[in-house]
Amino acid sequence: MIQKRVRSLIAFIVCIVLAAASICLASLIESDFGRVSVQQIRIPITTNNGISTYIPAKLYIPEGVDSSHPAPAVLLMHGYQNDKDTSAAFAIELARRKIVALSIDEFGHGESPIGMRNRGYDNSKSGPNRFKMFMSFSMLNFDNVDGLIDSSMGGTAAFRWLQSRDYVLADKIGITGHSMGTWSSYTVAAENPDHAAIVIQCGEVEGPVRDENGNVRFHNVLILQAQYDEFDYFRDYQLTTVNLNKTELRYKVFSGQDAPVEWNKTYGSFADGTARRMELLRTLHRGVTHSSRGIATAMEWFTTALGVEPDIPPTNLVYMIRELLMGFALLAAVISLLPLCSLLLTTKFFAPVAQPLPDRYVAPKKSWHKTAIISILLSAVLYPFVTQLGHGLFPYPDGVFKTLMAGGLILWLDMLFIIAFFMFRRWYKKGEGKELGVTMYDMGVSFDREKTVIDWTIIGKTVLMAVIMFGLLYALTTIGYRCFNTDLRFIWPFLRPFTPGRFLQFLIYLPFFLLFFLFNGGVRLFGQMRQKEYESPAKTQFVWWLKNIYVMLGGLVIVALFEYVPFLLGYGTGWALAGLSLFDGPFMSALVLIFPQFFVLFFVATYFYRKTGKVYLGSLITALIVSWITCGGAAYF
Repeated sequence: MIQKRVRSLIAFIVCIVLAAASICLASLIESDFGRVSVQQIRIPITTNNGISTYIPAKLYIPEGVDSSHPAPAVLLMHGYQNDKDTSAAFAIELARRKIVALSIDEFGHGESPIGMRNRGYDNSKSGPNRFKMFMSFSMLNFDNVDGLIDSSMGGTAAFRWLQSRDYVLADKIGITGHSMGTWSSYTVAAENPDHAAIVIQCGEVEGPVRDENGNVRFHNVLILQAQYDEFDYFRDYQLTTVNLNKTELRYKVFSGQDAPVEWNKTYGSFADGTARRMELLRTLHRGVTHSSRGIATAMEWFTTALGVEPDIPPTNLVYMIRELLMGFALLAAVISLLPLCSLLLTTKFFAPVAQPLPDRYVAPKKSWHKTAIISILLSAVLYPFVTQLGHGLFPYPDGVFKTLMAGGLILWLDMLFIIAFFMFRRWYKKGEGKELGVTMYDMGVSFDREKTVIDWTIIGKTVLMAVIMFGLLYALTTIGYRCFNTDLRFIWPFLRPFTPGRFLQFLIYLPFFLLFFLFNGGVRLFGQMRQKEYESPAKTQFVWWLKNIYVMLGGLVIVALFEYVPFLLGYGTGWALAGLSLFDGPFMSALVLIFPQFFVLFFVATYFYRKTGKVYLGSLITALIVSWITCGGAAYF
């Protein structure tokens, strides 16, 4: 026991040290090893109803820049479901080139206290306000649509704050935004005609180059075009992007040319603000924020438009090292839960949580595969439709269920739970389960081999273990964020500190996630679909994990293949080819976030089940972390 405790303690310390070291190194890279001041700030703003509040932001000031030596600046705005740190890749590279960078949390994202409803929406549309807001994304303040409030989503206030700084050259400020942030960028540019340049990352085109009075409305615009953009409005409602450069909208309206233009070629002049370029990037919609070619092109664009002569070439980029370090820190922090679990179970207080694995029942191969296939197909069929329904149209009370993506996810997961519950009930009471004489002990639920008995003392200790583990992750995240400006993420937001409002949302959504992970990811996965044990614990862990991933992610793999295979072959997304491009939205691009979550968390859940013989600890931790990821920084209505 002592040796086991020492091994667990050493493994736990190693994981924490690796996570902490990675966070520190990532912070050093972000600050260019002290040559860039990185500050978290709050920009004052007064909302339309007269409430004084703030816009959370991250400010990067290069060494040597002050009131005596002012520098150009760039305002950065993220996309839907992201936050100010998603723009860090651009901000880091700008600051390395002596350009001040200001990255903000737009309305309803990150730490913003201002909900997305403050963007406003077209009042002439029908449906819930959440749905009307999504349908109004491409409508901007200068379109004079009744109901719109601030389509810059705080961007104009941030731009003018930046312009007022004595260390910034007021006439040399650029703007960049990704996806949702591109509409914010256009709004900021229209409301601040003294901007110097714009970089649109996956956005619609605006034009013409000159208005009816001959004035350039949007100065020096670069569009970073994802070749495989899932959102049809960012590819002009075409199936593919291949021939966008040959459409009149792109070559005449946007570029100001009389004939088709070439990709990756600059037209017009920086001197008069007419410079235009479309860079085609071989990536997906979400990938543009961290495309090395896209960022290099943007660096060249901004340095040219802002009159900066950097000491390093556009292709000299370090941002991905930071992202990899943060991703490693995230992984090390989550993996630290494994030795922490073992360590806690060696204590006298938590030792009763370690129950023996049920050993009387293993699912017959035929039954296991049948249940797996049904689960996979149900997941695949329901995911596109139900998530979209829960995202905007399902009648959640707006004042309670405010986290938008979470609304789609819990509706999908809990519909899967309801179906699985009634299928299991029939299997257990009238079907194969009854024939085999299985009990709730065999399902990893009961603490008595024959009767259904819940030991609430052990359940309480299990919950306490989960809280301790969750608290560890939260402490690491908070310390990293407050002391080193770095939360636990890889490219996109994963684990970040709560605001009070977001913590309340986390508590509201947690029971809905717990239902799914306790039953589908617990009772059904480890009980009804119980797998045989192998000759070594390591092999058992690995094989069980792979099979669990097959069950839990198989349906989403089908969805991803349907969506992306025809797109990568040059035909268009699967949903667009089916005439249902509505389903090409955020839940398709969100798959890139769901896959790694499930891969890691079900490894942890499998380990916890093997250690405790019950489904509770793994289900609790999985539900806590998924709810945290979903509610911690995502879009908030």
